Amino acid sequence: MRTFQVPFEGHALAADVIGREPVDLLVLHGAGQSNRERFRQMREHFWGEGITSAAFDCIGHGDTGGDLKHSSLKSRTEQACRVLDTLPLSGSFSILAGSMGGYTAVKLAERYPTTNLILIGPAMYTAEAYAVPFNGGFTEIIRRAKSWEASDAWEILSRFRGRLLVVVGESDAVIPPGVIRGLYESAANAHDRILYVVPNASHMVITDLRAKDPERHAEVMGLMTRMLTARG
Repeated sequence: MRTFQVPFEGHALAADVIGREPVDLLVLHGAGQSNRERFRQMREHFWGEGITSAAFDCIGHGDTGGDLKHSSLKSRTEQACRVLDTLPLSGSFSILAGSMGGYTAVKLAERYPTTNLILIGPAMYTAEAYAVPFNGGFTEIIRRAKSWEASDAWEILSRFRGRLLVVVGESDAVIPPGVIRGLYESAANAHDRILYVVPNASHMVITDLRAKDPERHAEVMGLMTRMLTARG
């Protein structure tokens, strides 16, 4: 594993690469207490299949630290771009993201040629909230009823031509079902699209699978691996 830092607006984004470059996959963590370590086991599995991944801690998370309150969805997208622009990317570049990172992944797919999008319990947000600091009214905006219906993600996904995999827990109490339905339906022009609903799983769907249903966990990991290693 190669660890490195990327300067960004007075911060040093803590990042790493697992595998042999160029990078095949960017992995994005979610909000709350999440950080890049949450996906370490998954990324090590991918490297065992020859898939090189990069990940970083957004401002306010993990080894990067800093004040999360002054960050925003827009800043998280720009942080990801800054990291990607320092890395050699393979010709079949993909993005895997969880929760809040799912929206960032969609925004990145608009800027970078993306072969695969793997979204785990993904959140989508109204375009109105994009540049609003997390302590500057962001929460109030996204808590409006069905605010996600005004997301720009739907239009971006309508132009997506790669493969889309959405993995969500049947009992996810964080992400509204309409968001997941919107993701799948918007990606009508994708090369392939799969919605995998895990029975009895929560928003922490991969954690639940690993702890409670190893057979289905292996099935989901296999599905991801096949997608990431597919050609054409």
